[in-house]
Amino acid sequence: MNIKTIAVIVALCLAVVFLGLDRCGSSRKVDELKGQYEEASRIAKVERLIKEETIKEQKEKLVVLNVLIEVKNTTIAKKDKDLATIEDELGELKQDFKSLEECQAQYDKLVGAFTLCKSIGSDKDTLIFLLNEKYESQVVISLEYKSMDETSRGLLVIRDKQVKELEKINRRLKLTSGLKTGFVVVLAGLIVYNMVK
Repeated sequence: MNIKTIAVIVALCLAVVFLGLDRCGSSRKVDELKGQYEEASRIAKVERLIKEETIKEQKEKLVVLNVLIEVKNTTIAKKDKDLATIEDELGELKQDFKSLEECQAQYDKLVGAFTLCKSIGSDKDTLIFLLNEKYESQVVISLEYKSMDETSRGLLVIRDKQVKELEKINRRLKLTSGLKTGFVVVLAGLIVYNMVK
């Protein structure tokens, strides 16, 4: 075997080793990408559990608020009906009060109507507070769902980057695999040729 042939064989061996190192680097890159995705996925799962718990709490709160709102609406409707009855009675008293007793009865009805109006106002204030609380709970639920959606989209972006990177690595590995096979065939041919010679 002459020096030239040995140099070619050594060069081919070095090329095979170099191409093998490229494969190790690709494996490291794949492992790195996999680790990034797994970490992002783990964080997203934890965040999702927290958000789902918040949504569950807000939905339970909404159930209670809906009951309180219904009770308050029923109370207001009853008081509105009572107030209408008092107004009708006052109308009758205005027409035919002739004595002090009738005047006192009208006064008592007016005091009752005033008290009822104040009570209705208080109930409506409470109702407004409950409706505001209900609105705030709905906003929290909407924001949690939006955040969960954004997290899912973020994972998809990471996954898309991984797919593109893995496609590049796969193309590079196919090319280097073909080159290595070619180098091994040439190397084997040179060895056989030199042995036969």
